[in-house]
Amino acid sequence: MDIGTLGVVLVGMIVGIVTAAVLVSKIVSTQYEQLYEMMKVPPKHDEMPSSAPTPQSNKTKKEEINEKELLKKLREAIDSKVSNIMVEAKQKKERLITLHDVAKGYALGYVTAEEYNMFLIKILNELEDFKRLWLTRFPSSKDKEHLELLIKYIATTKLPITIKTKDKKSLELPPEEALIKITSTINGAIEVLDRLIESRNENPAITPLEIKLSKEVERLQKKLEGVERQLEELRMI
Repeated sequence: MDIGTLGVVLVGMIVGIVTAAVLVSKIVSTQYEQLYEMMKVPPKHDEMPSSAPTPQSNKTKKEEINEKELLKKLREAIDSKVSNIMVEAKQKKERLITLHDVAKGYALGYVTAEEYNMFLIKILNELEDFKRLWLTRFPSSKDKEHLELLIKYIATTKLPITIKTKDKKSLELPPEEALIKITSTINGAIEVLDRLIESRNENPAITPLEIKLSKEVERLQKKLEGVERQLEELRMI
């Protein structure tokens, strides 16, 4: 191979190498540009149902929790009240006996009729509350009738106490005789309360004070009958 031919071959090789280098450089540059562009654009994720709670779902969940807490507290309050209903019943018996003591004070002149009536209103309000509690624990129409009768008995002890004579006139009883009527009425109310307690298989727990009251009622009832006969005799004169 002469020198001219060798020169041509070398020049061809150099041109081929340079051309290949340029092509490779362009390809690499293009790939880098594409990669750069891809890095600039945030990747797109497939849309999937979101499991994060929405404000509406949070609100609904909060309302459900609040309702459960409210119902829990309500049940606890009701259970606390009605579970001790028998204790309440016996306390009401003690209050009725206290009312009788106030009536004694009226008969002795230590308590005015207005003061007795004010205390009576307080007792009546307590009995109304007790009636609601009892019927919550024992929702019975028969029990309701008994409780309303009990309250009616106590309401009739409001002063002044009057009786009807044969000529249909009202006669106001003096304090001592009013006490007899009040005692008899309170005793009747206590008997109604005892029957209610016994109907639920509970012991009404008769105390010595109640026994004493019962005996006093019997004595005063006999005295009342005698006083009424005397009043009628006086009216006939």
